[in-house]
Amino acid sequence: MSQQRLEEAAAAGAFVFSVAGLFSIALSHLALGLTLALLLASRKRWRMPSIALPLGLFLGWTIVSAIANGHFAEAAPQFKKFYVFLALPVAYTLFDSTDRRRRLLQGWFVACFIAIAVGVAQFAVRVLAARAAGVDFGTFYAPDRITGFFSHWMTFSQAGLLVFLALVASLLFGTSVRRAMWTWRAVAVCLAAGLVLTFTRSVWLALLALAAYFVAQARPKLLWLAPIGVVALLAASPAALQQRVRSIGDASANAGRLLMWKTGARMIEDHPLFGVGPERVGPLFRDYLDPDVTELPPAYYGHLHSIYVHFPAERGLPALLFLLWLLGKILLDHARALRRTPPGRSDDRAAIQAGLAGTLAVLVVGAFDVTLGDSEVLALWLTLIAVGYAAQRTDSEPLRDHAV
Repeated sequence: MSQQRLEEAAAAGAFVFSVAGLFSIALSHLALGLTLALLLASRKRWRMPSIALPLGLFLGWTIVSAIANGHFAEAAPQFKKFYVFLALPVAYTLFDSTDRRRRLLQGWFVACFIAIAVGVAQFAVRVLAARAAGVDFGTFYAPDRITGFFSHWMTFSQAGLLVFLALVASLLFGTSVRRAMWTWRAVAVCLAAGLVLTFTRSVWLALLALAAYFVAQARPKLLWLAPIGVVALLAASPAALQQRVRSIGDASANAGRLLMWKTGARMIEDHPLFGVGPERVGPLFRDYLDPDVTELPPAYYGHLHSIYVHFPAERGLPALLFLLWLLGKILLDHARALRRTPPGRSDDRAAIQAGLAGTLAVLVVGAFDVTLGDSEVLALWLTLIAVGYAAQRTDSEPLRDHAV
């Protein structure tokens, strides 16, 4: 097989790897392995966006933390996740044309629509079950929400959020979606409805923040209408949804997270440089718990539900600094690229906006969850920013990346 055919096969594999992540993590990882083999066989030069240094330091410090804490074997799940980070150079290398990027994004939109449709069906089943049991829907639904094809509603909602933001960016700034604008608008409405039905408050907050961002970018004169729209939507919402919104400011509804953050602060205070070690936060949680706490509120205590607390507690403050450097550089690079991009609609502008919006979403949702802790969300985000960086490359401009 010729090198060109091998490269085309690798690009097809990268497409399957990325889209399959919305259905099956096993199939996605298998496709990534096949893509790596095809890419190596094609002898195409690998490329890496200009974020190799902060990303390398973050991953390197993970290894240092494990060694320093003497629990290298227990950190194995985090080392295995390094495999997922290969999605970044693979996607950046192979999605090197506007046409390939367009097909990938539209593949995401269709796949996510199917996943959301499954989620809506799951929601209907839960509504009927709550009615049959004669119990309050909010109480019944909170511990068993819709998941689509994922194992948990947080993973489902965060992956759906990234795809939804990419679709909104395409609708506002792209050109290829204009041939079926109303179809894609209908898909966007369905995705938004599905995200609302997840009852994931951190994703709701990200939706509000990114809605304001997109309005400021596309229609800045209409930004003042945003608060009115939010109030109107809340007023028209069902009681269960309004109750969930009110719980955002309810200390009793957030007692578990507050306790995690306080416990994480104690871990950071005791181990500021290397943390307690990868995969050690959960096992050591009770050792750092306030002795006055006699009963834990219902919650998952395997991690600390915030990238700003969990990573420094687990891997040390340097890990958090490297992560913030990485995220900040991504935002800065994409913002600069938007200023260089010719005005008007283009699929490259849409891809850059999608990468920027997705990273902003990680920063918002990351305040309340370990956003990049799930391989599905991590792979999707890495591919999204790879597409954003790839869209910044032009024939007339030197490549600001690294050959591998």
